[in-house]
Amino acid sequence: MKSPSQVRWMRAACVLVAMGASSCDTSEDDLRRALGDPILDAFEIRLRGQDAVRYEKLLLGMGQVDVTFFGEPVRFDPSPDARAMDLAATDHAHLLGRFFIPSYMKHVDITVRLDDVGAFMEDGATGLINAQAGTIQFTATRNALEQRSRVVIHLHLKDSLFEGRGGKTLLPATYIAY
Repeated sequence: MKSPSQVRWMRAACVLVAMGASSCDTSEDDLRRALGDPILDAFEIRLRGQDAVRYEKLLLGMGQVDVTFFGEPVRFDPSPDARAMDLAATDHAHLLGRFFIPSYMKHVDITVRLDDVGAFMEDGATGLINAQAGTIQFTATRNALEQRSRVVIHLHLKDSLFEGRGGKTLLPATYIAY
């Protein structure tokens, strides 16, 4: 004969097996909670051209984005569309990618590096953009990010592009909006 504690354990095991069999539609978030992993919140990083009236086209690409928390990397999924962005289209904020952070992270440091070379078309003439100095760095707080689940980097092209040897040089003048 089984003791009362053994019977209780067997009943509990049966209930757990039945619950597991009936929950085949468990979401990924439910599985993370069950395994003890923190729930991750997703936020977007976008880039938008401003003051581009004089440019018919202004093509820049994302080189690399680093999102860190006290120097430790945070998961970042780049957008394939960020390799070639026309920043002369100022009515659109281009998606650079998404990063994922747990709720205990109250801020992240973001570094966006643009490709070394871009191109522009101005009054029918074309030229190259030296964007080697095209690095944008800032810290984003969770409170600001939670407003719209994204951060938008406004690149003021009028104040960022300077005449250089054989084209233009990009020295980013930005405004960060949430």
